[in-house]
Amino acid sequence: MALWGGRFSQAADQRFKQFNDSLRFDYRLAEQDITGSVAWSKALVTVNVLTVEEQQKLENALGVLLEEVQANPEAILASDAEDIHSWG
Repeated sequence: MALWGGRFSQAADQRFKQFNDSLRFDYRLAEQDITGSVAWSKALVTVNVLTVEEQQKLENALGVLLEEVQANPEAILASDAEDIHSWG
């Protein structure tokens, strides 16, 4: 899934796609990325960007993703995501 594709009338050149798709590297950092996202969501509560309820929902969803990653880290590679932030 290309996050930026909606702005263009044609698909990206395959060489650009290969250069831009970083999931084959990113998946190794999935656990750390999820842990960082949980911490960031808690910080957003402290500045009233998120409510405690919203943060809990995010943390629960991220927990599910973390369990998936821990069970089979390479399963991420089977997705059509272009990077770790568009997986899940």
